[in-house]
Amino acid sequence: MREEELRMQLFNYTAIDASGAEKKGQVEAISFAEALTRIKQMDLFPSEVVPADGGKKGRGSLIPALGHIFGARKGSRQTIKPQDLVIFTRQLSVLLDAGLALVRSLHTLEKQVRFEAMSVLIGELAGMIESGKTFSDALAHYPAAFSKVYVNIIKAGETGGALDEVLKNLADYLERNLRLTQRIQAALIYPALVLTVSVGILGFIIAFVIPRFMALFEDSGMSLPLITMFIMHLSKFLLARWYVIAGIIAGLIVGYRVLLYNIAFRFFRDSLVLRLPVFGPLIQKIIASRFSRTLSTLLSGGVPILRALELTKEVSGNEVVSRAVAAVYGSVREGGFISRVLEHSDVFPQLMINMIAVGEESGALDKMLAKVADTYEEEVEITTNALTSLLEPMLVLGVGSIVGVIVLSMFLPLITLIQSLTQ
Repeated sequence: MREEELRMQLFNYTAIDASGAEKKGQVEAISFAEALTRIKQMDLFPSEVVPADGGKKGRGSLIPALGHIFGARKGSRQTIKPQDLVIFTRQLSVLLDAGLALVRSLHTLEKQVRFEAMSVLIGELAGMIESGKTFSDALAHYPAAFSKVYVNIIKAGETGGALDEVLKNLADYLERNLRLTQRIQAALIYPALVLTVSVGILGFIIAFVIPRFMALFEDSGMSLPLITMFIMHLSKFLLARWYVIAGIIAGLIVGYRVLLYNIAFRFFRDSLVLRLPVFGPLIQKIIASRFSRTLSTLLSGGVPILRALELTKEVSGNEVVSRAVAAVYGSVREGGFISRVLEHSDVFPQLMINMIAVGEESGALDKMLAKVADTYEEEVEITTNALTSLLEPMLVLGVGSIVGVIVLSMFLPLITLIQSLTQ
């Protein structure tokens, strides 16, 4: 009981009663959401609710500090981090569902922010709405923070009059995408760490260990095995011409980035990636899950099918998928079916195509697409874990073999030299 009391906090509220009169007061609650619930239980319509401590985040509050979303720098317009965008979207949904008007909800969030940059942006959004713009139009002024998918789903929610529900579904969509990305990143952390440490060890051996052996062998004048001579010459070249290698790597990176502006090159790259052994099928499943999740969220949010396909094409990030979706768009515009076009694309799994066909026939395409996304997100997790389990020992074995060859190439002539001195 004592713990619960420690978590309680006071909230100041402004509300409208049944007669239309404005009421002000305080309510004690564990969280912001509970405070809203208690106010509504008093037959009041809350218009503003803020912590009594002046807007600081209290223990147990459902609205965490959002100031780090855009960074602490004054006037910053940094892109919102995915996890922070989820928080912002979900908390705005909670406020609207509790009965607060949109502008009031934004001002409530604005008061929770400790950093000026985020506070300024929320204030600007609220100001645009107060001046007559819609929420979606206001969001569209910040394309680095809110994607086209985000803006269009909000626009559909405004049109349908269910903005709070749309925001909740949008938060779920963003959260699932984030979870999928985090799973993939988490699976790659250990292999990346092993590879980085291995490269560092090899660099140390080449830069500091091998040169000492080279000086010893050159002074002895002894004949060296071919493998030892190869390692020594390679070490000399790398130490003497490291800037050439660095320049070549930098040139390749710059050249690759320049080529990315060419559609034909992007199509070739993406086609090649999808055909990679082992990794190709995994990437195909990732594409299938994201395509299905995005299209399902857009359709369930009330976005028209043609506009939903346009947006899905824009956010695909894969030229092969973009062309397949463009073909779907043309077919649907002429009254065709999505599944029939996808079947000839060689991009999406057959199971997904069959499920989409069932969804089209039953008139529940958005729900079927959500099931497709759930299915392939699970498969991505299973496949990623399996690949990671296989990749880790392969990396260790590969790097260990390289280090072993280098060590052996140095110690073979060293053993011969020691034997000759002891005779």
